[in-house]
Amino acid sequence: MKNRAVSLHSSSDVPLIEAVDLRKDYIIGEVVIPAVRGASLRVMRGQFVAIMGPSGSGKSTFMHLLGCLDKPTSGTYCLNGVEVSRLDDDELAEIRNRQIGFVFQTYNLLPRMTALENVMLPMTYAGVPRRERLSRAQYYLERVGLADRMHHYPTQLSGGEQQRVAIARALCNDPILILSDEPTGNLDTRTGEEIMALFQDLHRDGRTIVLVTHEPDIARHCERIVRFRDGRVVADQPVTDRLDARAVLATL
Repeated sequence: MKNRAVSLHSSSDVPLIEAVDLRKDYIIGEVVIPAVRGASLRVMRGQFVAIMGPSGSGKSTFMHLLGCLDKPTSGTYCLNGVEVSRLDDDELAEIRNRQIGFVFQTYNLLPRMTALENVMLPMTYAGVPRRERLSRAQYYLERVGLADRMHHYPTQLSGGEQQRVAIARALCNDPILILSDEPTGNLDTRTGEEIMALFQDLHRDGRTIVLVTHEPDIARHCERIVRFRDGRVVADQPVTDRLDARAVLATL
């Protein structure tokens, strides 16, 4: 980063996410397309939040703003007390690498790298020494149940196994926030439940997770559901009938 230091120290009394009146407009020619229209959200450390909404509701764009993958047109976004909505591209890149773990629907694994090498990659960008990269990657692959698959390439892995690699990769730099966009969208029911069981385990360990999904049953694995429509938050409620993924798996 440049001269300005960005500290994202742990603080239990400061919201991990504080987004206020965020707006994101896309300009195509002379047409302004509003994707997010003044959305606000507060997430405390250790919460497990689902973001739901129909296609085109702005939920994925909002997650991109939370993940510092894009900048808001207006509004403010603070991550653990630091206003990141005004940081430059280099500063945002460092926060993405060191502070946020991403899990996407399409896994985004590099096909010419093994599972182990894919997990090690973000640590390479973070400047972690090779021996530590190797040790951490092995640990997290074991943690997601892939101790015997870490030297396999993505094409040699099932969809569920590839998503487990993606989760291990998201954890390798010990992020303060995990963001996941439709993590079960390409998976069958049983494999999807296995992935949600992993997320629930991580949540029990104290991880903060924000998950985008269009599936009501997947959202019920979280402890809170935020609903988007037309670029705005229209509901924010606790889950009263929460599903336990391991209990569901026992019935499949």
